[in-house]
Amino acid sequence: MIEVKRGQIIVIKNPKFPELEGIVETVEEDRLKVFYPKEYESYAWALSEGDELFVRVHTQFGIKTMCSMVICAPSSDGELVIENADAMAVSQKREYVRAAVEFRFFIKKGEKLVGALCKDISAGGIKFIPDEYIFDLDDEVEIKFQSEEFEKDLNIKSVIINTAGEKLIAKYSHISEYDRDKISGFCLKTLSEMG
Repeated sequence: MIEVKRGQIIVIKNPKFPELEGIVETVEEDRLKVFYPKEYESYAWALSEGDELFVRVHTQFGIKTMCSMVICAPSSDGELVIENADAMAVSQKREYVRAAVEFRFFIKKGEKLVGALCKDISAGGIKFIPDEYIFDLDDEVEIKFQSEEFEKDLNIKSVIINTAGEKLIAKYSHISEYDRDKISGFCLKTLSEMG
């Protein structure tokens, strides 16, 4: 079974409709209760007990897929109960889910603060293009994310571990689990919006 957690995004496909997106509300060993927004109500009501489903679960460790089925028909309050089945595959084989997204942030080396453009990000590190190329491999730096993307300012100690053309890659060396969860949530939300 996929190790699904409450609050994760889940995308359900069935021949009766294109996609139904929801949030995992409760997790039991054999079933998941999914809350879906009002906009997906007509899709949900097309489902009956026993209908087969293809499911993508956006976990912090990657997008995992499974074949499932409807256990209880949808209720009028936006809940659907589906089977918590064995995972078929991991769509992203990384330690943390990664999102290709652009936003501005700052990176500090010593006393020098430089602007940078994110190219992709995960809860383990970031690939970016700096405004100034003052960085070398193994440099210890501090990544400074602004509150617009993460609901609070994040300051994360990191190390430059690689270069990819004009892009640099930094791995977080000291990060709190709270900040890691904030970045994971941002990545999952970004992937969900991309479809």
